[in-house]
Amino acid sequence: MHIRVGLEKGIEGRVLAWALDYPGCFAYGEDDAEVMIRLPLALLKYEIWIKDHTDDPWVNLSEMDFNVVDIWHVYKIDEDYNPTAEGYEVNAWFRDDWRPLSHDEIVQALMIFQWQREELLAGISTLPEEILNRQFPGQRWNILGIAKHVANAEIWYLNRMGFDTPQKAVMPINPIDRLRLTQSLIEQHFPAFEGLVNVLGIDGEFWSYRKVLRRTLWHQRDHIEHIKELAFQK
Repeated sequence: MHIRVGLEKGIEGRVLAWALDYPGCFAYGEDDAEVMIRLPLALLKYEIWIKDHTDDPWVNLSEMDFNVVDIWHVYKIDEDYNPTAEGYEVNAWFRDDWRPLSHDEIVQALMIFQWQREELLAGISTLPEEILNRQFPGQRWNILGIAKHVANAEIWYLNRMGFDTPQKAVMPINPIDRLRLTQSLIEQHFPAFEGLVNVLGIDGEFWSYRKVLRRTLWHQRDHIEHIKELAFQK
């Protein structure tokens, strides 16, 4: 099984490996070697997770052959788009992000998104209020704040491609309601991505429908795991 990989170097000081044909599957490492050791395990977990959610899985991995097809070095820019030590972080634009999305890719991505969302909402709904509101040392947000951040990021991703979305000020304050709102927007807009090749430059960064899909599924999964780490830390 041929696994195409994109490496994003310098994201929070680490390397992020993207399994480009398996949206929502990724791994982190301190360097290239570590991340490529971790990615096979991430893919196996991804396959099991999908098979746990459907009787008609489309992921069947065997004898994985990994090929790093693209490498991106994260950098920061100022308001005039000049490189700077502090500023807007420009994240990966892979050559793969130019490819239009197929119907099947969008259908599968929406299923993954919905299963992720069920997992996220279940966690928020069942954790004790004290855990949800606890300010963990070294963390920017508590767990409810992370949930709001996930929803806010989804609005931001849709904005990258020019979709009209609600302003934060008029969105529900309750994190669960906010997540349900942005879920409805994702489910509304993602089907329209099929076959489109639009590429936009926004704030010094390239965006496409494939990149929005890729980042949306990564971001939600990343923060689900983040919440698990916080909720169950000793």
